[in-house]
Amino acid sequence: MPQFINVHTHNPDNEGINILNINSSAFWTEGNCLSYGIHPWDVGKIDLNAQLKFLEDLCKEKKIVAIGEIGLDRSIDTPLDEQRVILKKQLELALKYQLPVILHSVRTNYDLLTIKKQEKIDIPWIFHGFRGSVQEATQLINNQCYLSFGKALLYEEKNQHVFKNIPLDWVFFETDDSDAKIDNIYQKAAEIIPIFVDDLKEKIFSNFIKVFGVRCTKNG
Repeated sequence: MPQFINVHTHNPDNEGINILNINSSAFWTEGNCLSYGIHPWDVGKIDLNAQLKFLEDLCKEKKIVAIGEIGLDRSIDTPLDEQRVILKKQLELALKYQLPVILHSVRTNYDLLTIKKQEKIDIPWIFHGFRGSVQEATQLINNQCYLSFGKALLYEEKNQHVFKNIPLDWVFFETDDSDAKIDNIYQKAAEIIPIFVDDLKEKIFSNFIKVFGVRCTKNG
């Protein structure tokens, strides 16, 4: 039976497979895979060269299964051009080591898609915590991007409407830094479609294998 997939979390639980976003150290935790990246909020606040070296070391040693969360954010003071430089350096590593990326995007979907096209990036992109419109979702999916839905799916009608109107082939679920439980998010998603939870688990697990292979499935 396929497990629950929590594609982006800071608070993993014992349900299924968790991709745990780490800050400054990497170690294998039973049932968890790891992701690491320089968040746009940290640009200008940390030693970027040291963190980029740390990131590449994690990639070389195969300690992470994704680079993220990384991205662009128009809501912060750091200039977008400065954010873009660091993002591109991390995307170069993702391409070099063939790792999917988990993306943070605040009013920057167009900017990110422009980079994807200009740099001819063909590795999987997952836009985490997606809360945009059906039109935005469709545009991202048409550009081969996955969308991850989190806690908002439990209560936000707009988010539920978007989820119901996109193909499951491009969907993941997550808890991010919330106190939500991944099984509750799956249950709500199944009610929205509607679909049996076990059938939904099988579909999301299939998406997971396409993006991550079998690197995270040692225990299931």
